[in-house]
Amino acid sequence: MNRKKLILGIALIVILLAVSIASVWSWKKFITPANAAVSEKSEDDTSVFVKTQKLAQQSVASTITVFGEVNTGKVDTINVPQPGQLLQIPVIPGQLLHQGEVLAVLSTDPNVLAAYAQALSAQKFALAEVGRVEELLSLQLATQSQVDASKKVLHDAESNLVAQKTLGGDQAVRKIVAPFNGIVTAIDAVQGGRIAAGAAILQLGRIDQVRILFGVEASQIGLIHVGMGIDIAALHNADALVKAKITSVQNVIDPKTQQASIMVELPGNATLLNAGITPGKHVQAQIHLDKKMIWEVPRQAVLTDDKGDYLFQVKDGKAIRVSVSKTIENTSTYGIDEKLDTALPIIIVGNYEVQDGMAVREGQQ
Repeated sequence: MNRKKLILGIALIVILLAVSIASVWSWKKFITPANAAVSEKSEDDTSVFVKTQKLAQQSVASTITVFGEVNTGKVDTINVPQPGQLLQIPVIPGQLLHQGEVLAVLSTDPNVLAAYAQALSAQKFALAEVGRVEELLSLQLATQSQVDASKKVLHDAESNLVAQKTLGGDQAVRKIVAPFNGIVTAIDAVQGGRIAAGAAILQLGRIDQVRILFGVEASQIGLIHVGMGIDIAALHNADALVKAKITSVQNVIDPKTQQASIMVELPGNATLLNAGITPGKHVQAQIHLDKKMIWEVPRQAVLTDDKGDYLFQVKDGKAIRVSVSKTIENTSTYGIDEKLDTALPIIIVGNYEVQDGMAVREGQQ
């Protein structure tokens, strides 16, 4: 009896194993192909969908922003021919003066006054002597050569008198006035001090012409040349632009600022005055560089990582990384100066998911 039960148990186990195997086989037969299709699809579908755009090139004129200071035009040294004592210097550096305004008051040296008095006396005596000799000639008591000699003495005396007057001997106190409209750039003498003949009293810069000196980065100076257009404005009045041309370019680099310099010369007039561009003021300017051809690309097409700026072009269905540098920056586009393959479109959407050499499916904008 026990043996019969054992045989029946074994038979039941065999039947259950057969049913299980049949179920597994059916599941593989009907389910596995669907999963295999999904897996195959995942393995084949490794490309990224992106939007592309053809390259566009255009001619643009870029600008450089610079800052500078307004200076006067030619600077003249104001001096006097006679020695003396400076009684008064009623001006200060930076003061604007009009022609005829007093710059200084000088007390003439006593020796110069004495020399002028002597020259004046000698001239009067020589003049009287000529009259006396001419009267004697009329009475036949003198010769013509004596008359000529007296006239020569008079001529010499008059020449000496003119020279002493030029030296300032005719004025005990002399007011030195501005010979033109200008700005005091420096004072070289001290009020109350004595000065020698011809010594400088102060420096007066002309305002009929102004010079503006701008600092330019050393890397940019090669882009600038004489004759380029420049728009200048005072820092406090950026809307009032004065258009000019660059007068000179100085390629020497200042060791302190590490900048080169450019100069603009302008006639001093009401336009500059109204714009606030006067000597001593700081100004800003935009230099208009020569036009050049660049690639204009959307801002989103250019990415940046630790290697620098770059974009992707598409060739044979794969993304190619191209390093670039942005030369012009606008609100919606960048200007790219590198050599790009004109036949290859650039990726403008989806580039964040792309890596160099990755397969892409592209669509144009």
